[in-house]
Amino acid sequence: MSPGRVLRVVFMGSDTLSCPFLRALAESPDVEVAAVVTQPDRGRGRHLRVTPGPVKELALSLGICVIDPPKVNEEFVVETLAGLGIDAIVVMAYGQIVGDAILDLPRLGCVNLHVSLLPRWRGAAPIQRAILAGDARTGVTAMLMDRGMDTGDTLGSVACDIAPDDTTGSVAAKLCDAGCGLMLDTLRALDRGDAVRVPQDGSLATKAPKIRKEEAWLDWSLSAAENERKVRAFFPKPGAATWIPPASPGGRGLLVKVLRARVETLPRGMALALPGTLLELDQQKGPLVAGGAGKALRLVEVLPEGRPRPMDGGSFANGYRARIPIGVRLGVPPVA
Repeated sequence: MSPGRVLRVVFMGSDTLSCPFLRALAESPDVEVAAVVTQPDRGRGRHLRVTPGPVKELALSLGICVIDPPKVNEEFVVETLAGLGIDAIVVMAYGQIVGDAILDLPRLGCVNLHVSLLPRWRGAAPIQRAILAGDARTGVTAMLMDRGMDTGDTLGSVACDIAPDDTTGSVAAKLCDAGCGLMLDTLRALDRGDAVRVPQDGSLATKAPKIRKEEAWLDWSLSAAENERKVRAFFPKPGAATWIPPASPGGRGLLVKVLRARVETLPRGMALALPGTLLELDQQKGPLVAGGAGKALRLVEVLPEGRPRPMDGGSFANGYRARIPIGVRLGVPPVA
């Protein structure tokens, strides 16, 4: 970037994950955030109160103009952005497809920060999909946006390891730290004219579709390791869950979110236990549930329905042992 030159940038983002990137742009001395484009206010929380999203709240606190259209490609949005005299658009977890009219506006193009090592995990849920697949590494890729879904030429990337205890929340935090620097370096390289564009190899691409609600149920026909990855992939949201059926006909079952879990070897003499069978309610270590492939899953931290706060597994075992018999098989709730 030329000495004294300030790039005028529009930022597009909606998720909490977007906020560190917006803040980094706003705090950079060689960037001016001309406007923020985000999703419109929506009903949030238990009572669905209509409130602004995290990016809008941050932008307003920083004194930045906010545009929050239901459809980003409407003519008035394009005209508004065209009148800002911007050099670049930065997109990070925005949530809408940006059309040709906007892609063609900025002098330097539209830069997307995608939380995977493209072309692996193109799509809406790259961190969750990486954890579910058991990937050892992920990262952030800066990409010059085109008309495809995460198919544009890459401009650089930074990688990080996925630790055995990493969750979507902890991986996202790592990627924010690494990705903000990548974003600023990419904008500077584009302005200098020395950014290196690398076409993606589409034959190596994998898809990361949006997480479906039913995916969050623990599937006891899977191995214990696969269910443990589900627990980490769906933390902090939507949260992996399982259903404990009632102890007797006509009784009430219990929905439990599993926040932390650990794979263990099946206890001796229980090798023939059916997957999903509750093997023990240890008052120190918590519930142990049979899984596939000769392993079991220890429920280390849980949130039973109706409870305001999580419980460690031992406290859950102690508090619910009269209600939950050993040998019951966990699963999904029956369809009403």
